[in-house]
Amino acid sequence: MNDMTSEAQLLQASVAGNRAAFGEIVRRYQALVCAITYSATGDVGTSEDLAQETFIRAWQNLRRLEEPARFRAWLCTIARNLAHTSLRARRRATLHPPESAAERPAAGARPDEATLARERHEIVWAAVGRVPLKYREPLVLFYRRQKSVGEVAHDLGLSEHVVRQRLHRGRKLIKAEVSSLVEDTLVRSGPAKTFAVAVVAALPALVAPPASAAIAGMAAKGAPAAKTLFGPGLSAVTLAPILGLPAAMFGAWFSFKDPDSPRQRRFRIRLFLLSWLLLFALLGLPLALFHAELIPVWVPALCLTLYVLLLLALIVWAKAGQQRIQIENGTEHLPTRINMESFYGGVGGGIFGATAWLLIRAWLARDWASFGAILACDILLFFAVTRLWLRKLRRKGPGAHDRFCTARLGTPQKHE
Repeated sequence: MNDMTSEAQLLQASVAGNRAAFGEIVRRYQALVCAITYSATGDVGTSEDLAQETFIRAWQNLRRLEEPARFRAWLCTIARNLAHTSLRARRRATLHPPESAAERPAAGARPDEATLARERHEIVWAAVGRVPLKYREPLVLFYRRQKSVGEVAHDLGLSEHVVRQRLHRGRKLIKAEVSSLVEDTLVRSGPAKTFAVAVVAALPALVAPPASAAIAGMAAKGAPAAKTLFGPGLSAVTLAPILGLPAAMFGAWFSFKDPDSPRQRRFRIRLFLLSWLLLFALLGLPLALFHAELIPVWVPALCLTLYVLLLLALIVWAKAGQQRIQIENGTEHLPTRINMESFYGGVGGGIFGATAWLLIRAWLARDWASFGAILACDILLFFAVTRLWLRKLRRKGPGAHDRFCTARLGTPQKHE
């Protein structure tokens, strides 16, 4: 008997209620039907359940089959319809999808083996599931049919040439998807933008490695403390605010260039040096000692509070000292000359000096988005302050604006 005659006989016996005959049909077509349902769902357990349902419905409706020669196509149609219905139901469902057979551990399997099987299945489907269905079905069936192009062509009702074309196209698509999947996974597996900041912040809490025992011994014997203070214990968290001071110094330098009198210049220099002394004594030194684990955490906190209070007192003292000098010089009622260069330098130094430590931390963490945002805000603030100040001068009248512009040109002003 040829295959069609044998299949026709099996179908005739199955219609008569012969379960053994229908079991032979199931064995012949189980690979095809399971491949179709798996290609549609991507879940081994669900695909096998749908394949069972397909054969049950075929058994129940065999009497309606008018052309036994079209049994294979009829069976594939039932499988595809059931898979499509199952997919729509799963999209609407709020429950978790059914457990895959690949996810169910075999009898006696260890938990790690089940986990590996599940992960392998997820990786495979992540690539195969993105391939169009017309290429996916031949691929799945090809490997389940022990790589037989002839059997795949027979099962799907296609020519071997078409099957080879679809297999070739499907393999190319899978390679592209796997490459994209690997690339995406590797990109996502990299350290986050905040990784460097987190490491730096965690440095003080780490236990010193054995290699630092010699350094600790030197400190215990009275070695210079600078080796400890400016070693690994002094992290970028401590250095960042201090590194921002050159910009502030740049702004202060312009305020020294053109004071109303030599006495005012000397006063401003003393004020600047005193500010630096406070910063070093109450911020820089305590933070360095803390990061070197030489003092408890409450000491830097206390010094910071003291620094803020003394800074406020210093501002009040500076204002009073400036007014005292003007009174003694007889210039308290005269308009103050403003040099354009000094004005821009002071504003720029103050703004960029205050945020330089943030820029440094963003640079060290390679957080270019934050770096650009901070820099843009600084630039916008600089232009806003200078424009508002010039507008304020114009509102005071032509005299004030002329004095400002004349000072910009370096022309000496005569007090009337």
